[in-house]
Amino acid sequence: MKADIYQEAFKDFESSATTDGSYLGINKVAKEQEAHMKMKVEEKIIEANLRLKEIKAKVSLTMKGNAIQLRATLPLKPGDTNTKGRQTKQYQISLNIPANLDGLKTAEEEAYELSRLISRKCFEWNDKYLGCKAAKSINITFGEIYEQFEDIFFKSRKRDIKSEHTLSEYKKVFKREFPFNLIVNKSNVEISLKNIDSSSKRFQAIKVASIICKYLEIDIDFKTFKLPIKVNKRDIPQDKMIVDGFYAFEKYYELNKHKKNPYWNTYKIYKLAYGLIATYGLRPREVFNQPDIDWFISEDNIDNTWKVHNDNKTGAREVLPFIPEWIEVFDLKNKQSLEMLKQRSCKVTIFSQLTIIVDKNSQWFKRIGLAFKPYDLRHACAIRAHLQGIPIKAAADNLGHSIEMHTKVYQKWFSLENRKKAMKIALNEKEELEIVREKNIYLQNQVKSLTLELEKYKIVDLVTE
Repeated sequence: MKADIYQEAFKDFESSATTDGSYLGINKVAKEQEAHMKMKVEEKIIEANLRLKEIKAKVSLTMKGNAIQLRATLPLKPGDTNTKGRQTKQYQISLNIPANLDGLKTAEEEAYELSRLISRKCFEWNDKYLGCKAAKSINITFGEIYEQFEDIFFKSRKRDIKSEHTLSEYKKVFKREFPFNLIVNKSNVEISLKNIDSSSKRFQAIKVASIICKYLEIDIDFKTFKLPIKVNKRDIPQDKMIVDGFYAFEKYYELNKHKKNPYWNTYKIYKLAYGLIATYGLRPREVFNQPDIDWFISEDNIDNTWKVHNDNKTGAREVLPFIPEWIEVFDLKNKQSLEMLKQRSCKVTIFSQLTIIVDKNSQWFKRIGLAFKPYDLRHACAIRAHLQGIPIKAAADNLGHSIEMHTKVYQKWFSLENRKKAMKIALNEKEELEIVREKNIYLQNQVKSLTLELEKYKIVDLVTE
């Protein structure tokens, strides 16, 4: 299969660690993967040139930009001259062959064919070799590109749960925003983007459009199409509401256990997930995607950290609890619940299975009547970190996102109630600081007074002697 040669090329690839889950962070990883694939193509070109050299072919391959070209000494093009008076000249021939592993196979075949024409002295300059290039975008519709989109996407990305999830989301955007019957060209891409009023939806469409345009070599400055991002208002739950929400799982089970549903016991998995997200500020997927349960209950885990697997949005990280006492309150070390989570997560091998269990987790929030969503527990940790006085870098790293995300987005959800808390804490700290200063001044004066007294006694002792 075509996809196999690309995924084989990614076997030795490891992306650099990142805590940036924003588009910039994800794009950085994507560019690393593109650079890795480019390196692999360059290596394969060297191997192909060695094979061509072994058979004494008079053609070699070279990569220029996003294309593979043929290099050979050929008869002069019509109307061309050689300054040295020769009837031949070295040319680089572009046949519109993409610089990827599929293109490399085509390029090598074309090199063999050109070499045979040169050897037989029957080479002629025709439209093919003169570079009469047909644009890829002519007569190809968005619908046709959609059918190829998965292949295009994985030609420069490693296939794993993260990238499959990204592809799934991109395909939803593709279907929603780009009319399948339209021809793909610069004008139709731009019109499609301009028709999107929502800043977030347009931003998602730009990401998809950039992949399409890169593949078809359509030049568009997407920066001019971005709209200001609007952050939706969120009612982030306070700590008491979060604790009450945890006990709502048990109450719901007690009210419904008489129905004798054999799957009712699975509520323990989602109750545990609730506690983990609330305590550690995890993304829901980070609970269910290859959790290291053995480490979590290990005696060596003295800091009670949760290890996020590398195959998650921002890679591997070790997370400290934002509220350590909640580990006991939410019974997070319950071996039965952890074993159930372990067994359930072991069945997750592809992104669609992970999506199903994450969706079920959200459904449980609705089922037991909670007024907030799983992600709101994570947002609560971001806000709480500010109230706790945790340095921004430490809080952002613990949550697995960038400092920019932490300050620009999460702080917009800092409610009036939280502002009151923050100001109250600040005022209390100020009052405490003033009390400490006053005590300090008092003690300094006491020290001065005692020092003078001591000097007096020394003088009396000297006179007595």
